[in-house]
Amino acid sequence: MAEELNAIVGPNGQTVLVDDGRARINPRTDFEQALLDGRAFSWAALNKDADAAHDTILGLENNSPTDVLKIHKLIVSHDAASQIQVFTASAITMAGTTAVVGQNLNRASGRVAQATAYTDETGNTEQGSSYPSLVFRDTVVADVVKEILIDGAIVLAENQMVGVDFTTAGTTFANATFIGWFEPR
Repeated sequence: MAEELNAIVGPNGQTVLVDDGRARINPRTDFEQALLDGRAFSWAALNKDADAAHDTILGLENNSPTDVLKIHKLIVSHDAASQIQVFTASAITMAGTTAVVGQNLNRASGRVAQATAYTDETGNTEQGSSYPSLVFRDTVVADVVKEILIDGAIVLAENQMVGVDFTTAGTTFANATFIGWFEPR
């Protein structure tokens, strides 16, 4: 029978369980802890017109003066085989077709994302400048959903943004979803 030792508490409020004289530890990733704390969000651009090299299908900017925004995952799909460009920018004026409200992934939390996101985002100049702040490129197969695990490797301070572009125009749809979490500096 496991016995909880309240005197042994980890930095995230976790306790160590002792079972038959052995410590059982169930570590959480930073993202899992953010989910529990209500600091994880998603932003989605669904069924957008992928006008190649003219707009950013989804742009996301951190507006928090106290937290960084770490990107956990990017999920993309397109009706045509295409390359994607994932880039960052800073000190831009976010603009676009439709504002996207971040959805808290902990549905019991009342926290709101301190971020601005737009579909067909046009406030950045990365495309016209050949992506000087390119983070990575990848490819998508037509009509196949692709998940790209980033696991916090893209970190946005206040007024920094991340965007994703498709290089091939589509005929009916393009989708992009960023999943990320806020973490105190």
